[in-house]
Order: sequence, then structure tokens, then C-alpha cells
Amino acid sequence: MAVRGRHRRYQPNRINRASLTVTAGGAGMALPLIGTGVAHAADLDTWNKVAACESTSRWHVNTGNGFYGGLQFAQSTWEAYGGTRYAARADQATKDQQIAVAEKVLDGQGPGAWPVCSERAGLTRGGDAPDIQPASTTKQTPKKTPKTSVQDVQPQTTPQSRAGKAEMYTVVRGDTLSEIAESEQVKGGWRGLYAANRKAIGADPDLILPGQRLAVRGKAATITEPAPTTRSTPKKTSAEPKEEATSSRSMVAPVSAATGTPYRKAGALWSKGYHTGVDFAVPTGTSVKAVGSGQVVSAGWEGSFGYQVVIRHADGRYTQYAHLSAISVRDGQSVGAGQRIGRSGSTGNSTGPHLHFEVRTGPGFGADVDPVAYLRAGGVRI
Repeated sequence: MAVRGRHRRYQPNRINRASLTVTAGGAGMALPLIGTGVAHAADLDTWNKVAACESTSRWHVNTGNGFYGGLQFAQSTWEAYGGTRYAARADQATKDQQIAVAEKVLDGQGPGAWPVCSERAGLTRGGDAPDIQPASTTKQTPKKTPKTSVQDVQPQTTPQSRAGKAEMYTVVRGDTLSEIAESEQVKGGWRGLYAANRKAIGADPDLILPGQRLAVRGKAATITEPAPTTRSTPKKTSAEPKEEATSSRSMVAPVSAATGTPYRKAGALWSKGYHTGVDFAVPTGTSVKAVGSGQVVSAGWEGSFGYQVVIRHADGRYTQYAHLSAISVRDGQSVGAGQRIGRSGSTGNSTGPHLHFEVRTGPGFGADVDPVAYLRAGGVRI
């Protein structure tokens, strides 16, 4: 039986989430990784205020909503930032242990990991370190623990020529091939980077892992993968036909699936009295792609739409991708047609996993136009 999800009436949602990221090799969600280099801490009083906002200071709460403890950690965030050294879940850890892990989240993600309560509590980077004792010995304090996990790998490039140009790049948590290709000015963009490192990456260019070493230019890239190029026949792998289609069409489909609930289906479930987009019935975790090149104007939580991405395109139209389980882009980022921007899910007001896709004349809700007609005009066969 096909999965058919649908969202209910739009209602602004003030529930915050402690985890949403650009994903490099992880299914968990987190906010975009922000480079380190300065101290990031908050005093004990500030963390108490965050907990009062998040959970009414119930440090051992588990309501069954997927978020645990006084600071409402998602399980993936708790594990990624070393919380399991203290307890299996945040609600099973002590207050000091939860704050110790939260300090690492603040360092890696910033106060936006608690988007609502950080503002109410005045949580910012660069505060005084809290007076806590998360473990029996000070050597086990997360701030002093040596970095041993792949999530803690820092960006680095290794100069391998007398000219001083970096030829190798180490993947860190939050990286994507497109971002690496842009920052390292890789010839051929992300496709060129993927072709040069296919043996290391594998069949799925969306899946790169922290700690991987990628050749970004020069002889090293040639040795890693001499044969495939962007002109290779699309019959060699299942992924290549999609890449070929991306270059030959102005648009691509957001997912490879049949449509479900159609545009403008009437009903009391929707605040405008009809469905403002079209649904694609896909399971949670399906790769969601930008239908065309453009710039991300919104990437995050949006009430009943759950986690969403909104992109502005050159033609002045905006596309929305809603109910996502993970987001792979950030506000202001430029994206290309066919680039993965997230993964499908069932967040927000949804009765099952699916992708809600919408086309608008403006960035906000209420300016919708027919999304199927828009895609077909761009060469997409639906």
C-alpha cells in the first residue's frame, strides 16, 4: 500500500528542536556546523533558564516526543556530542552531565540549537563556563576530552606541492560535496569532485563521512579516479542518468515518486480550504533535490510544515519542500538543480512520511501556484 501523508491546518508552532544539520554521513539532524576558534560557553544560571523554558526544569523528563531531559536533546544529538559516556539518553543523565553535553552542542551549533528558548534565556556564545561536575574526575569533563570521534574532525587541507596549493581535503561533520567543491574551487564542481573520489565515496554522492580524505585537484585526483568524467555514458550507474538529466533540463523532479494528494484538493484540513501544494508519497529518508538552481531563503522549522526548505529561483518563483526529516542546506546558500537539500520525513502536522512540494509567487504561505504545471513547464515529466 502506498504511503499517503497529509498535513493538517497550518498553525504556527513554537516547539523548538535541539537538532537539525547539514549532514555529512549521518542520519541525525543538527544545525549547520559553525567553525570553532573562540570560546563558546554559558553560565549555570543561563542553562537553568533554558531548561525552565524547554521542560519547566524537569531534568529527567521523557514525554515520548523524541526529546529527552531538561534541555530536550534529540537522541542523535546526544550521541553525536558524546552524551552516551554518561547515560544512554539525556533524561537518564544528571543535570551537570546534560549541561556538559549542551556546552559541546553550543560550541558546535550555536544558540540556534534551541531557537526559541535561547532567546528567552539570553543564551549566547562566549559566556562564562558553568560551574558543573559532570563526572567523578575532572579528566572526564567533555571540555577536556581529547577529540577521538569522527564528528569532531576539524576541516583541514594538506599542501602537497611547492606552489602551496592544497590537494587533499578532510571531510568534517556537516560537509557536502557541493560545498567542498565551491570552497576548494574544484574544476567541474561537485560532479568533478565525485568523479575524482568515487572509489573513496562509493555509489552514493550524497553520502560522505567525517574523516574521509578527498582529492581536490592535481595528480592525486587523477590517481584516485582516472576513468569516469562528467561526459561518461549515463548507463554505467543508476545515479548517472539523473546527473545527465540535470545538465540537459532546466528542472528536475524533487523526488523520484508518483504524486499523492493533488494541488487544490478541497477540504477542511487546510487553512485555505484546499491543498496548497502536491504530495509525493516517499518513505522517510528519501533524498530531496532542488528542482532548479536558486538561493535558499529559509531552512528550518516552520510550524505545521515541520522542517522545511524554501528556495528562490531566477524566474522569481519560490519552491517549498516540507515535512523533512533532515536538512542539508542553510539560509543564503546557493544550490543547483538536482542538488540534495534534505531528506523526506513526517515532521510537523503530517499523518505519514511524504514530501509536500509547493510553488509560490512569494516566499511565504498563501502565494501558491500549480506546482505540477510549473515542473512540466521546466521539462519534468510527471
